[in-house]
Amino acid sequence: MAHMTQQEYEQNKKDVYKTTGILSVVTVVEVLGSIVYENMVEDLRWPLMVFVTLASVIKAYWIMNVFMHVGHEKKGFMFTILFPFIFLVWAIIAFSFDGAAWLAMRNAINGIFF
Repeated sequence: MAHMTQQEYEQNKKDVYKTTGILSVVTVVEVLGSIVYENMVEDLRWPLMVFVTLASVIKAYWIMNVFMHVGHEKKGFMFTILFPFIFLVWAIIAFSFDGAAWLAMRNAINGIFF
């Protein structure tokens, strides 16, 4: 069983506190953006949606890297975790677009237009 030195322990502890602080700040910004989303001008909504999406993906990476200790694993193991995650994100996006297209088609057939 491998033991870490006191210096490694202190560095890991510092990394966890730093990551927690950064994730907390980004989460607060996301929540504030979500609160003001309804009252925003249409032109400013798109950048907010892109920011929230990218921030969520980056937060997921950081959480996996620091808290789940995947960053210390071998590259092959990292890819076995990363590829299913990327596939899941792709599937959510693809099914969202497919669902929106299906809804638009159904509404067009029924004579309901947005």
